[in-house]
Amino acid sequence: MDQDDLVDNIVRKYREDPRNKVIIDCGDLLDFASEELGISINSGVLLNAVEAYNASTADGPTQEIVDAATALCHQVADRCWGNCLDEEEDEWEEIDISVEWVTNADSEGSEVAAVVRKM
Repeated sequence: MDQDDLVDNIVRKYREDPRNKVIIDCGDLLDFASEELGISINSGVLLNAVEAYNASTADGPTQEIVDAATALCHQVADRCWGNCLDEEEDEWEEIDISVEWVTNADSEGSEVAAVVRKM
């Protein structure tokens, strides 16, 4: 699934049951960030990047992984809560958001989800 389809799918699900937040699951974050960076990212790599970001120890490549995943959060938020500025160009009002990274690492693997809220 390409990035536009990922965003559209998440926004469609949100609009079916609007809330004060959007939860973006690990699979969508991985697919979007992998396409954005042109490399395959697994959940362990994303988890390590988010943990380094939260600890303020992220280096350049690690920060790029978090930035790529965060780009999905911004695109989804803009389309869920913003106004369309130009349909032809698919341009949306930019919305200020907060992203809470929810992490879970256990013996079966690691998961990362993003909880996106409008500020």
